[in-house]
Amino acid sequence: MDLSQFFAQYPNMRELLTAIAVIFVDICGLMILVSAVRERAHGDALWTREGHALMLKCGEDVFPLGAAEVVIGRHPASDIRFLDADISRFHALISLSNGKWRIEDLGGANGVTVNGTRITAPRVLHTSDVIVIGKRKFTVIKGKKEES
Repeated sequence: MDLSQFFAQYPNMRELLTAIAVIFVDICGLMILVSAVRERAHGDALWTREGHALMLKCGEDVFPLGAAEVVIGRHPASDIRFLDADISRFHALISLSNGKWRIEDLGGANGVTVNGTRITAPRVLHTSDVIVIGKRKFTVIKGKKEES
């Protein structure tokens, strides 16, 4: 019996098998998504625990730099988001390259200053550097090592 005869004998079977295949694919996609979220959380925790991460302190808020690139801005996709009018949608990028954290101005109207100097090119960050973006003042601090 070939498949066309089988589906002729059971007319609803094609729709049932299609539905099962779609559900299977959806479950596989969901499992991949859950695994990716867990892996990211584990990677961020490991990154911080090993002490490689810097953090930005702004007032009482502390923002760990747990990824290789962190965007600061007003846009919902920004990693560190502020709704201040003097901060552009994508204002600054902090990135890790060759073991050094760098900050660069992404063309924000009000610019980015580090230790009182407006930057015009990517600049290496060091502990205790003071970054000003709009009216926000950040201090670069070392990531804390966590005990296992």
